[in-house]
This record gives sequence, C-alpha cells and structure tokens, in this order.
Amino acid sequence: MADLRCADIGTAAMMLFERRLHFPSAVLCAGPAGVYFAFGLEVEGNAEAGLARVRALDAEGNPLPFTVLVDLHHLLNLRAVGTARETEALLPVTGGTSVLGCGEDGQLILRVQTTLQIERDSLGVLVLAPGPEIPWTLGVHAGRVGEFLSVLDECAAGVAGVAVA
Repeated sequence: MADLRCADIGTAAMMLFERRLHFPSAVLCAGPAGVYFAFGLEVEGNAEAGLARVRALDAEGNPLPFTVLVDLHHLLNLRAVGTARETEALLPVTGGTSVLGCGEDGQLILRVQTTLQIERDSLGVLVLAPGPEIPWTLGVHAGRVGEFLSVLDECAAGVAGVAVA
C-alpha cells in the first residue's frame, strides 16, 4: 500500500490530490502522430472543482504531453465500464475545460474537452479518449483499472495527499 502524505497546498479551502500509478508493462496508446507507450499515469484531482487530470507517464516516470480530464460527478458510469458491466460509454466533462497534448509537428497544443469516451478493449485495457476533436487516447493497464478507479474515488472524496504506487 502506498504511503499518503498531506500535500502542501497553501490553503485549506482547496483540496488537491496527486497519485502516480506505474504499470507492470507498457500500454499502447494513440497519439496525433501514431502510437506511443504509457508506462503509468499521473492523476491530479480537485474535489472542489469536481475534476481529475490524468496524464500518461513515460518509462522513467516523466509526464508525457497527453492529458485527459475526468468529471468526478460521473464516476458511477466510469466504474460501470471499468468493472466491465458495460463495454463503452460517453461521459460529459463540464465547464469547457482544457487539456494539453501535442500536434503532429510536436508542438504543444491546448484543446477544450467536453466529453470523455471510455471503453474496455479486448485485452482489458481501460481506454480514455477525450472527445472527437482531440487526437489522442490514454490507456489504463488491465491490472491497474481497479486501483485507478479507487484513486478517482479518493479524488472525489476530497482526500488531500501525494502518493506513488
């Protein structure tokens, strides 16, 4: 079990949560110029805003420029797909929020995300796609889907902390 420590957030009114999940093997994901491998995810959540930012990590644990936002108000639907009771869903992401990525030429880009498409593929990977106008996906390793869903539950509960698992 990972050690949780309180994050130095500067104000008690804003609850922030950060957690890193490392995968036992790489997950193939889609990017604007083809495919890339994610070796883990960084999840940063704000229960007050009702959002969690999920970012892919490379083999060394550095964040890759591919981000997906999860609206924490729709965790029941995400959990239904994540636990394979359903195979696919399209969830709203409120507030006209933006995600970071990179274009085919390698330039960083900022896009507005209004939906999140989620599905379990044939290997059990939970695929997160941030909307039709955003050309990348993130994958959650099949063996880490339960832990990923638990991390999102902790974000929604407003647990302030920083952990690495």
